[in-house]
Amino acid sequence: MPLEVSCRLLFLASPGGLTAERERCREVVREYNESRTVLDRVTFHVHAWEDVPGGVGRPQDLINPNLDECDFVLLLFGEWWGTPPAHEGEYSSGTEEEFFRALEHLADPDRPMRDILVLFKTVSSERLRDPGESLKKVLHFRARLEASKSLMYESFDSLESLSLVVARKLREWAEPLEPKEARVVEIPEVEVEASGNRQSGKEELLAAARAHAASGMLVQAEAAFARATEDGAAEALLEFAQFMRRTGRLERARELNAQVIDNLAGEPNSGPTAAARVSALANIGVIQRKQGLLSQSTLSLREAVRTAEISPEPVHAEHCYALDNYGFTLLRTGDTERALQQFTLADSLRKEFGTSDERGQSAINLGRRHLSLEQFAEARDYFESALQTLDGSEDRHLLANAYAGLAEAFIRLEREDEAEENLREALALNDLLMNLDGLSIAHGLFARLRLKQARIEEAEVHISQAVDLVSRTGNPQGRCVTLWLRAELARAKSEPKMAAALLAEAQEVCAEYPDPVLESDIARTKSALQNA
Repeated sequence: MPLEVSCRLLFLASPGGLTAERERCREVVREYNESRTVLDRVTFHVHAWEDVPGGVGRPQDLINPNLDECDFVLLLFGEWWGTPPAHEGEYSSGTEEEFFRALEHLADPDRPMRDILVLFKTVSSERLRDPGESLKKVLHFRARLEASKSLMYESFDSLESLSLVVARKLREWAEPLEPKEARVVEIPEVEVEASGNRQSGKEELLAAARAHAASGMLVQAEAAFARATEDGAAEALLEFAQFMRRTGRLERARELNAQVIDNLAGEPNSGPTAAARVSALANIGVIQRKQGLLSQSTLSLREAVRTAEISPEPVHAEHCYALDNYGFTLLRTGDTERALQQFTLADSLRKEFGTSDERGQSAINLGRRHLSLEQFAEARDYFESALQTLDGSEDRHLLANAYAGLAEAFIRLEREDEAEENLREALALNDLLMNLDGLSIAHGLFARLRLKQARIEEAEVHISQAVDLVSRTGNPQGRCVTLWLRAELARAKSEPKMAAALLAEAQEVCAEYPDPVLESDIARTKSALQNA
């Protein structure tokens, strides 16, 4: 029987210097069309400048008609801004003209344009320290989007992370089309110092980077971190790596941690050197876990623990951090008993040597372990203990994690009012920190809560926000959670075929990136669908 398929037009825009990235985008579209067209009844066709035949006149005038008929725009930037499309004109590059033309179409109810995705390739610290005029323009444009708050951009640091973002966006753009709602997006002018204050010392630059990050000015934070790490000092590199990880650039974060280890090669394993090695190894293990590489994560974290154990001088804080994360990776593999051993050892060390914040971290870890065993009352007790221990703490990340854990325990215990109270705290703290992983978790938990309350429209809003955040972090576990939530949403909306398709996709992802608790959720949803 013939199928009716919706063909959606996608314009691929970028300046030069991104040949591999443009081809990868085309590959992702081809893979989507081959694997999902029949299932979704949607296919995508790419328009791009290289597909336009030559002719007389301004080249951009030959390209623009293709843009004008498109439903979506995918715009890539690397280090190069591009060249002006005319000797005299409003725009300093053809890509800039395409972007603002697409914005005009987005605001026009009679044009098909529905969405624009802008992606920035992460550039090296060396280039950020001395960006040159072209990269300065790219950074300025990124800062303008950052300030707009109405058109979000995303970043990628490898072809693999680019593929994940584009594939996720294609699935979103393949959703059934509602009547177009015109959107007016304002892109404000901003002042940005792209290379940091060259007269500042390292500590001043680090302080500036922290302040910019806390204010959500990520372009300037990244530039300041790049300047602060010019001498390769381990402490600054570790802090920069943490910033990159929290903003979703996992591959770049891994490289910075690996740089710490390389820089310390040949140094004796004692004191600050041992502490830096342990931190960098543990951070790499965390990143590998986020990428679903559980075997590699286990090896990195085991090495981090062993490095701490053999240090002639105690490195208690770093040792406990490595134990914590070794435990979390073991939880993901289903080895709850060995996970408990790591958490218990870290807890005993902290009781003897740790600060109140560090003792609070141990309580959070033990709470998560009980969540993984579906021992929700015990988990609640640990999270409440953590918040008592953290009373007065200035570590917002720890507080956000404790509130989110307690909220999940309350959701599982059917105590919805208390769950909502704690979720609002977690959401506010993660928003203040611009912590994308934390925000995606909080929105996912809010969606779970709203689904339980049959507040379907609100659940859908939180799911949409969680999906967007997960795509920016590239977290496969987060993707599995959002697929399951979308399946639950479809089930609540009496769309069993959609629910089953989403659930099957969630099972595929979860098989590759195991999570015992999520597997239980998926199994319950599958059973509910079969028994409906």
